Amino acid sequence: MKMKQWWMTAVAALVCTISGVHAGELPEVLAKHFDADEPVKAEIYMVVPPQEFEKFVQKLSEAAQKDPEWFNEHSKKTPGGSPIPEYDEKLGMSQEEYDGFVKLWDAREAKRISQTALMVTETGDGKWKLNGSGNATPLSLLSYDPETNTFKSPNGTLESIVDINAPKRSLLGAWTGKEWRYQSENSLTKMKENLALGTSEDGKYSILVYRLQEVTAKGRPMFDQSLVIRFAAKK
Repeated sequence: MKMKQWWMTAVAALVCTISGVHAGELPEVLAKHFDADEPVKAEIYMVVPPQEFEKFVQKLSEAAQKDPEWFNEHSKKTPGGSPIPEYDEKLGMSQEEYDGFVKLWDAREAKRISQTALMVTETGDGKWKLNGSGNATPLSLLSYDPETNTFKSPNGTLESIVDINAPKRSLLGAWTGKEWRYQSENSLTKMKENLALGTSEDGKYSILVYRLQEVTAKGRPMFDQSLVIRFAAKK
């Protein structure tokens, strides 16, 4: 589908969700990234390192199997969000090899999976609804309550947690933002739902990350849905 035709289709789908009520002011946490009732072009993407980086993953796996207790303790020193632990000869590689793998990770690329459109609309009761087209449609089940700084989903309430301050070598690179989480557990299953919204360190992109996971009480995966989305940051 041509870009112009796709954009018109995506916008038409989002416009159908507008309630027609525009009484409130867009909350700051959303206003940093959106204008009310204004659709934005976005892309769902994934981060892909060079194929050679798989050798590093394999070496880490071997080190973990060889000495699980040590590896677990050593991994705690890793900066949050980074897949690269600090160097130690017990990782099974030389410093030179390690430095080479770090360079490979730094060469990772963002690969677009699909295009989407996002829009924020007021629901008429003081809350604000996220709207997504195409593969981002699951976001349309989320609404923000500025009174409590929470998001509501069909599963429950996503509460605000610690702000994001991801380092350069995190999966998505350096970025900062806000995050909300819902967790539940019963005798059969455990569920976790997260939403994060922030800005890349260079100021070029707004980033939205959504993930819904459900596992059995014994940890067997049942459901795992994730979206990593970026769009041009507001000027």
